Amino acid sequence: MANSDRGARGAALNGLKRVIAGKAYADIALEAALSGLNEADRRLATELLYGVLRWLIKIDWIIDSFSAIKTKKLEHSVLNVLRIGVYQLYFLTRIPARSAVDESVNLVDGKKRAGFVNAVLRKAASNKETVAYPRFEEDPARHVSIMHSHPEWMVRRWIGRYGLSATVELCKANQSIPPKTIRANTLLTSRDALAAELAGDGLEVKETACSPDGITVSTGGRLDPLDPRFYIQDEASQLIPRILSPSPGEAILDACSAPGGKTTHMAQLMGDSGLIRAIDRNRVRIKSVQEAAKRLGITIIDTLVADAGRPMAFGEGIAFDGILVDAPCSGLGVLRRNPDIKMRRRPEDITELSARQAEILDNAAGYLKKGGRLVYSTCTFEPEETDEIIRLFLDGHRDFALDDAAKYLPKECAALIDRSGFLRTFPHLHAMDGFFAARLRRIR
Repeated sequence: MANSDRGARGAALNGLKRVIAGKAYADIALEAALSGLNEADRRLATELLYGVLRWLIKIDWIIDSFSAIKTKKLEHSVLNVLRIGVYQLYFLTRIPARSAVDESVNLVDGKKRAGFVNAVLRKAASNKETVAYPRFEEDPARHVSIMHSHPEWMVRRWIGRYGLSATVELCKANQSIPPKTIRANTLLTSRDALAAELAGDGLEVKETACSPDGITVSTGGRLDPLDPRFYIQDEASQLIPRILSPSPGEAILDACSAPGGKTTHMAQLMGDSGLIRAIDRNRVRIKSVQEAAKRLGITIIDTLVADAGRPMAFGEGIAFDGILVDAPCSGLGVLRRNPDIKMRRRPEDITELSARQAEILDNAAGYLKKGGRLVYSTCTFEPEETDEIIRLFLDGHRDFALDDAAKYLPKECAALIDRSGFLRTFPHLHAMDGFFAARLRRIR
């Protein structure tokens, strides 16, 4: 095995250690781990890190099937190596079993640990057909949880709401690798022109079906994330600013702006004319908004470190034409893109987050002009963070009414709007991230 492969596996292990320890999100851990690797190594390290995180629950079940010491009691330095080894053995076809075992053994320190890893992985490699997974007939939710690698509490919630068949399809979609979707920076180019330029560079491109600004990029090369012609953003996320429909010259409040995708998109829709006050309470994260604006050539975004759930110092008499509340949420709609969320999220988080969402929405609404509009959005589909937030808000704010989001989106988006006028997207139904959005207007 080439040294470069050891480097890729070592990078994946380093990234996995940081994510498991709660020291970094997957994308941040990966960025640090990939430093100094060539393109082939970067691809392998990315595959290993995200693959292990995506299939972690099933991988741990497999390890428990062959290890005398169960995963809950294994030291993390050994367990993470076993996870990388099992992922190669059970989920990748291009890596020979012997190489997967030997290179995993090389990642651990000490003869005793190496011997243990070697023994477990060789058993796992030779006895794939003997793994006894939970039987569907005996406990469908448990079976789906292990076979599709989702926390059991999550699976049971979805079965209760969507039914068993739809839950299985949702879990399958969450386990798939999401498409690379970008938003054309229409301040510099058009979608058609950008698509043609990328195709000329050897990339396989396709215009998104619903977002007028989106392009899905497949094989053929690597996108430069610093290219000012586009912003990497899922198609569902691209629909949120269009529901708000900001116009040139308006004053817009983005109450939870980082990392800046929707903020900069609103600036594009405004022709970089007017004002966007971009708020985030995290001083480090607000820098990502500033950097995105600078890269895309946007000048109307004014950032402020502030808590959108508390009174904000905008100056006396300030009111906005439009407000976007893209609230912090459980993120269960973006599991295919951020599989590490599955290991961090707990049922009680949803209740805590819904209280925070209601607080932000209630406070932000106070800065809206009469006749103005507000869009509330989340990248989740849990009722406590979506419908219930809007219902409770409208019950307590008789000066607001619900708008139909379909009126502000292209006709191609009709299937994404429900009877209440809410935007709802699902990975298994629409090949997009899971998003919810409601448009409200102040009537007095």
